[in-house]
Amino acid sequence: MGLNVYARGLPPMIIVSMMLLSSMTAVVSAQDEGDEEEFFEYHTIASLGDSTLGSDPTGYRGPFASMHAANLMDLDYYEGAVGGDRSWTLIEAGRHTDIAENYGEGTLVTMMVGAWDFIDSDFQIVNEDYSFISHLEENFTIILDTLTDSNIDVLVWTLPNMSFLPFLTQIFPTEKHQFFTEASILWAERLTEIAAEYGGSVQVFDLMGASDDLLQNSSARTLGEFEVISPPEMCDKNCIMIDSLHPTSVGQGLLANYMMGAINEKFPSSDGDYPYLSQEDLIALTSFNSTSEETEKTFIEGDVTEACFDWTDASYRDMYLTITVDGEDVPVPRYVGFNTEVCKQSTHVMYTGSRVINVVTDVSNNLTLNDFFRIWGENFSSTTLMDNVLLEGGSLDIFIDLVKYEGDWESIPVEGVISIEIIFTSPIEVLADDGTESGDSVPGFSILLVLSSVLCAVVVSRRRH
Repeated sequence: MGLNVYARGLPPMIIVSMMLLSSMTAVVSAQDEGDEEEFFEYHTIASLGDSTLGSDPTGYRGPFASMHAANLMDLDYYEGAVGGDRSWTLIEAGRHTDIAENYGEGTLVTMMVGAWDFIDSDFQIVNEDYSFISHLEENFTIILDTLTDSNIDVLVWTLPNMSFLPFLTQIFPTEKHQFFTEASILWAERLTEIAAEYGGSVQVFDLMGASDDLLQNSSARTLGEFEVISPPEMCDKNCIMIDSLHPTSVGQGLLANYMMGAINEKFPSSDGDYPYLSQEDLIALTSFNSTSEETEKTFIEGDVTEACFDWTDASYRDMYLTITVDGEDVPVPRYVGFNTEVCKQSTHVMYTGSRVINVVTDVSNNLTLNDFFRIWGENFSSTTLMDNVLLEGGSLDIFIDLVKYEGDWESIPVEGVISIEIIFTSPIEVLADDGTESGDSVPGFSILLVLSSVLCAVVVSRRRH
């Protein structure tokens, strides 16, 4: 309409040219608007989730990847991640609302939640039951809703391939490991779908891909002339993992560079790409250039059941514990002494996993079975087993490596021990029809047979470097 008004009296060819030019200009303008890149400016990076991203009283697992990112981006850093957090404990503690209320727009939250949800569901997973992921998704959505309502951007981490966790591979047979891989992939796919619902405010960092690369490709973890060691070897300085769950300082540094690539791609700055840690920076997180001697045995000051200790350079071995009361098996909870009120992050003297107690052997204190029961918080003596008190006519026996124990019950040694069976039997009040006491048999004989077969395949000691 406007063109017709202002073009009156002009030659037809000029009018056509003007129309084409006008049309092309409109297309170019539309393309410019559509192709315009969105930039993100931040004042703070906040971590949220479990101890892969925060909480390290030992100092062997930091600086964390998120802390490296804050330094590389010249931002403030807030550590909101707490070791041992499950998705629901994070919500119950209000850690997501603390960040939403105190930071708001201009904050980038780096978040990894779900590792402990997976670990708690390990027996479901090995039975191909992945229903726990739906509960994890519900909790994850609650957290994201709270953060994005405060105009906070979120970089959510997928979980690593959980079948690579060393202690899970030790507990479950090889044929079960694939189910942890399937569950990990399922969660990564679900997480990508969740993030898409929040537009550009929530992006995904493929930790699974990054960790797979680090674990499987030596070139990805080679720093100059040095190669960072991958699991199952673990140590505090020159390995990717410090224990069965957490990256070391150099592991965090390597992951930080993968994360910086994700931030540059998904949350770009108007000033260009953010820098990465250099090889010199990464080597500084190791002891490759150090000539320090091997760590000596650790002595625990005070009560061995109350003290945390640095076990990162320690050897440990497996000890199998079976408890029966009147013929009934008493399960030993997993992770006794792990992430307790006393030791928030470090592992106590001993902790368990499906009957297997990991006993630290590079501790000069004489560790005992009694220590384990005190850590567990259960009663144990020559007359008491948990809530069971020995009465006249009953019995309480211990078999150590298949031999009945006859020593001091106040201090039962576990040095070099592979299997312990504790059998509590109440007084027999009812006789069987044949006149013999019911239950009159060799205590724990079937379990002893099982243990004897297991012992043939057990490696008594493993060294973690």
